Amino acid sequence: MSSLITSAGRSPIQHRKPTDSTVKELYATALICGIPDCREPLYRENPATGARVLNSRVAHIHARSEGGPRWDPAMSEEDNRDFGNLIPLCERHAYEIDATPQHYPAGLLRSWKKMQIEAHSRAVGLTLSADEVAEVTAASFSMEGLIERLTAVMPFSARSRSRAEALALASRSSQARSVVRLRSTPADRVGAALAWKAQHADPVVEVPAGALRVLVAPMGAGKSEEAERWWNEGLTQAWVDPQVAIPVWLDARDVATTLAGAVQDMLGGDPDQACRIVVDNLDGVSPREADRLLDDARRLVATWSLASVLVTTRPGAGHVDEKERLDVAMWPVQRGWKLLETVLGEDSAPSLGTPEARQLLTGPLQVHALASHLRAGGNARISTRELLSGLARDILERERPNASREVWANLPRLATQTLSQEGPVRAADFARTHVIWELEETGLVVHDNGHLRFALPLFEQHFAAQALQDEEALIETAAGSELFPRWRYAIAFAVATVAEEQAEEFLRRLASINPAAASWVLAESTQPDQNAGAAYPASPDRPATDNSGQHDAAPKQALAVGGWLREATLCWLEGLGDVGKLLAPHHHGTLAPWAVFVSQGNEWVTLAEAHEGVLDAELVVRPDLIPWGSVPRGDFHSIHGFAVPRGNLARWVWSRNQLREHLVDQMQNRTLPVDPSSPLAAERVWFLARHIMGNGASGSNQSQIALANLRSVVEGRMAHIATTVRSRWGWGGHTIDSSDIRWLHAQLQHVSGDVLTNPRPPADLPSASARYTWQMYSPELTLSIARDVLHDALVGYRDLVHRNFPRFGSALGMYSAFPVRAEGFVIMPDPDDTSADCATIAYTLLPDTHSCAQDEPVVDLRLARSTADLSTLWDRRQGDTTPVFQRQVSHYGRLPTGQDRRATNLAYRWLAEDLKAVGWLKHAPAYTD
Repeated sequence: MSSLITSAGRSPIQHRKPTDSTVKELYATALICGIPDCREPLYRENPATGARVLNSRVAHIHARSEGGPRWDPAMSEEDNRDFGNLIPLCERHAYEIDATPQHYPAGLLRSWKKMQIEAHSRAVGLTLSADEVAEVTAASFSMEGLIERLTAVMPFSARSRSRAEALALASRSSQARSVVRLRSTPADRVGAALAWKAQHADPVVEVPAGALRVLVAPMGAGKSEEAERWWNEGLTQAWVDPQVAIPVWLDARDVATTLAGAVQDMLGGDPDQACRIVVDNLDGVSPREADRLLDDARRLVATWSLASVLVTTRPGAGHVDEKERLDVAMWPVQRGWKLLETVLGEDSAPSLGTPEARQLLTGPLQVHALASHLRAGGNARISTRELLSGLARDILERERPNASREVWANLPRLATQTLSQEGPVRAADFARTHVIWELEETGLVVHDNGHLRFALPLFEQHFAAQALQDEEALIETAAGSELFPRWRYAIAFAVATVAEEQAEEFLRRLASINPAAASWVLAESTQPDQNAGAAYPASPDRPATDNSGQHDAAPKQALAVGGWLREATLCWLEGLGDVGKLLAPHHHGTLAPWAVFVSQGNEWVTLAEAHEGVLDAELVVRPDLIPWGSVPRGDFHSIHGFAVPRGNLARWVWSRNQLREHLVDQMQNRTLPVDPSSPLAAERVWFLARHIMGNGASGSNQSQIALANLRSVVEGRMAHIATTVRSRWGWGGHTIDSSDIRWLHAQLQHVSGDVLTNPRPPADLPSASARYTWQMYSPELTLSIARDVLHDALVGYRDLVHRNFPRFGSALGMYSAFPVRAEGFVIMPDPDDTSADCATIAYTLLPDTHSCAQDEPVVDLRLARSTADLSTLWDRRQGDTTPVFQRQVSHYGRLPTGQDRRATNLAYRWLAEDLKAVGWLKHAPAYTD
């Protein structure tokens, strides 16, 4: 029997099978391969079973004449398979002799065989069993066995695989890449995430045959996923069409020589069929190498016109032509939210109410990092500050950029400039070119069109916090009325991650410069139920936790606690300005003195705000303040006891809350000061005048009130309140007190003429048959009044902020959107609808780019007959991109007619929502009258 082996480029090699006895004799005279430099044994033992395992075969020494064809007809068959013409070799060398016979002449092989026999003449050779002889014979001289053995020792080539095997391997590789991208996703949710992505895939990018395209986007935007979908589309085509090459996926760092060479190695040949090639992570190599690979790709598609190449990179890696560039858009927030629900489970997804938190949903990297972060915390409720700072650390830990000290020092500086100017920083103004290159190489910074920006907004806040902590940026500047919305999380990061002493210093400065910023940061940096550890200073003589009861130390401790609380209160009042005098008793512009007493256990403090002249210092210890003491209650504005505030920054929360209680009264009564010319002042004058004169003979529904009569009544009440501590009058469910009379008395000095007129026009339709107030007003008059009310409310809201909260500035969500314009509709009920009790109004406030902050606001209200007319209004609102920390204001609801304080109620409602958002109100009051 003979075997036929064909080597590429060679004539057939013919061998004649020797007898079994010859094979036994060969192995009896040799133990290792016959090649002198090879010490490979002809067999090994299985360590588990001890059985002998042959790893060799027999090769022919001479099957040709020297220099002639492989088979020499002059050589007899008996000589060909004789003992002298056979040599046992290891698999590798047996293959090499058969594959390249010209390198192994017969004389050389015979000399090696002689050496093999002589070296082992004294050794005991192998005694083969019949089965082993059959095994050696099959391995050496049968077609199937020889091919299998040769394949095992031949250098690997992609052509070694069948097309079916290559297609299956490509499918598994794609699946593996997708799973690895989800490495931060909990293992039990990977399948759900993959299924979701398959169902919600974007349209596949288009790359024409013979073309190069480059997907460009910052870190975490989903470039590789886009490329994977395009690659998989090509794989699907390859499964059904044998004329389509199996697509190639390469990481840029794995291309050792040329791109064409790497593709040929992957394919086992040239890409002369339709072939999709992906080069992922171009930014993972140096800029010079990236340019080389891009040029390689251009040459490749120019050489093989059916091939197409898709490259993925972050901005700045290599020079990409505009026609080659494909930008990856950010995800819509709703898409990111759906993926988050899929990964976490719908019941576990948290509420992401802030713009910064919703921004985490605009790319797959952040969504998966967010899900991982939430799962690690057991999906516990955490603040946005904790979420953003934690994710920034997680992503930086994952990326671990290798950068110099100079580069790390430049990141906080870049964050400072980015937040201060609200946008990318001009690269030429920021640093020299080599520094820009190093910043790009970190992957944290994007250099695009001559400007620098961070790859993720998270990094702006993270590195800006470092700038604040290192005093490279001043917290007073960051918390300013205009900049705070952009800096707010950087400030919160800084306060939450420094030592307690530095956090206290930050709060001192924050409260004095912008109480809204300080209050908001408190909410992000503290827990409502904090009550662990002493947070007030110890007395000079002993620690605050000493319970020895020594009476000489108790006054000092009381002074320490009282001074600690008073200092925080004074900082808040400094920031609040004039409105602070309404929130705490003052004497001649100074905070009223305090009397304090602290229990010997340092757990309870009693504090009293003294009337003028009662105390001779701003802080006095009064042991008689205990509830059962004999302190004269008339000496104090108020006396109250409470547990000593404990926990980090606890005194700032306590003092803010004490002032907040008095602000609630001002907001509920709508009595914050405004200028006499404010439309809110006009509404309040009419409201008070109508109720003061309501008991008179003239009635309460008239549209005018004689000023002489009103002044006379007001003067009488001024005389009355001069003899009382406080007076009150009730009428129609409303209460008017001494402060209202004093305000009205002063305000009337600015009113001229003989009559006081209702700011709103009277009804213009007969009232005899009207069941509801709206039926007394024509649609045209209703629309006119609604326009005036909305206009006056916008002006009044602005007046309230300017007069009472000037340092809050853009920390107030609606104020940060000014100037604004109002657009909307008034919907009148059907005249035949007897059940309708009022008209309806729908409006939205939109930024007015054509106006200045102090211009009269534009109000564009129109009449609509049905809710179908509102679709364009809501479409405009949804299309508006609201900047960070601005509050969109829209309303759809009842339009009451005939109320006195409609503009006031609206302005106070807007202001209350803003104050609640920054912690200066716990609940927003309801304004209904």
